[in-house]
Amino acid sequence: MKFVPMIKKFTNKVLDIIFPNDFKCVLCGNDLSDDSTFCDECLNDGIFNKGNRCVKCDMAIKEGNIICDHCKSTKRYFEKCFCPLNYNHQVKKAMLQLKEDNGKYLALPFAKLIVQRLQEENLKFDIIVPVPSHPKVVRRRGYNPALLLANEIGKLTGKPVIVALTKNVLTKFQKNLTYEERQSNLRDSMTLTDKSLIKGKTVLLVDDIITTCATINTCASLLVGAKKIYACAVARTQLDLG
Repeated sequence: MKFVPMIKKFTNKVLDIIFPNDFKCVLCGNDLSDDSTFCDECLNDGIFNKGNRCVKCDMAIKEGNIICDHCKSTKRYFEKCFCPLNYNHQVKKAMLQLKEDNGKYLALPFAKLIVQRLQEENLKFDIIVPVPSHPKVVRRRGYNPALLLANEIGKLTGKPVIVALTKNVLTKFQKNLTYEERQSNLRDSMTLTDKSLIKGKTVLLVDDIITTCATINTCASLLVGAKKIYACAVARTQLDLG
C-alpha cells in the first residue's frame, strides 16, 4: 500500500507542472497570491526606474534637470534608452542569474517589462538588434543574454531580430572599469556584419544592463545607415550624477 501515496504524490507534482496553482516573484522567488510579476516586498524596494530621468540615457537625475552630465558631454549615437528597472538589490540578483546561472526563463518576464515600457512611450521600430557577446563568452555561458531578450521582444512585438553586430575582440569586463576606461575598452571591438541589414531602418538595440551607455553607444555608432536608433535594457544602473 506504500505505492498508493507515492503515486498520489507523483500525480500531484505532474498536475502542478501542467496546471500550476501558485505563482512566484520573478526577482526573489517568493510565493504570490495571483499572477503578478513581483511580490510586495520587491515592489517596495525601489525596483522601478521612474521619476525625473535623463531624456537620453534614462537615468534618474535631479528634478528640474533634463539631461545628465555624461550625455551632455558625450556624443550619443542613439535617440533614447528605455530601462524599466533599477539595477539594485533583488533586481541585481535576478540579472546576475540571467547572465551567469543559466536563468533563461527570466528572459520572457523581463522582455514583457521592456515591451510594456516601449508601448507606454508609443515607440515605433522596424528591427531588433541584440548587443553582441564574444564567441568565447557565449561558449562559456552557453548563450548571449541580450539575444535571449531580443528574441522574446521579437515574439511579443512581431518585429524581426537581426544579428547585425559581432564582437571580434575579447575585452575586459566592463564592471571592473572606470567610466573613461569603459569608453576605450570597447573601441574597435565590434563590427557591423552587413550595412544592408539596417539601412533605412529604425533599430531597437537590446542589452541586459545599461551602466555608462558605453556598450550601446559603441553599438549605435556602428549602425551607419539606420534611420533612427533606440536602445533598451532590463535595468539601469543609477550613477551619482546631477
